[in-house]
Amino acid sequence: MNAIRILLVDDHTVVRQGLRSLLELEPDFSVVGEASCGSEALPLVEHTRPDIILLDLRLPDQNGIEVCRRLSREHPDIPVIILSAFSYEQDVLDCIDAGAKGYVLKDVDVFELTRAIRAVHRGESVLDPRVTRAVLERFRQAGRGVETPVQLTEQEKEIVRLVAQGLTNKEIARRLFLSPNTVKFHISNIMRKLDVKRRAEIAYRASKNH
Repeated sequence: MNAIRILLVDDHTVVRQGLRSLLELEPDFSVVGEASCGSEALPLVEHTRPDIILLDLRLPDQNGIEVCRRLSREHPDIPVIILSAFSYEQDVLDCIDAGAKGYVLKDVDVFELTRAIRAVHRGESVLDPRVTRAVLERFRQAGRGVETPVQLTEQEKEIVRLVAQGLTNKEIARRLFLSPNTVKFHISNIMRKLDVKRRAEIAYRASKNH
């Protein structure tokens, strides 16, 4: 079995060294590169072709969210897991919106981190449970008013289900035999119907109407 190739992006050398030491204890992991900032990470992805990118949210030269967005756009086949010391709900939503497949807090134990990496490599999306609680609580507080049921078509419901699984527009298009532009149109229409501004809110808001 081929090892999971991992690229580390963090501005602290000691953090990168610690992560490398821990991850390389796993027989199915291989750290193929390290970057200390976004401008180093982008060309390194081309050079090393990792299977997973572990990306620090706070970088010295660029916003980690924007780096994630660019990586997801240029390399949609390489999932990004955000590593952060912060569990701010807005950061989490913005990262998911930027294409991150995982959000893990830096104080997580090595077992949970390795499990998250393997899960994302299998095509799953992963959120630290503490982050999930914070985000859901924010949605609950925002949705305590009386809501009018929203009618979605069967195709829109299927797109919502695939968005909730973490699929990109291109992946949804391939799954449903549609063009990416058609999927983009449907998602814009779904967001309008559900009165949400972020892709990350679609599944939760839709679940409140059914």
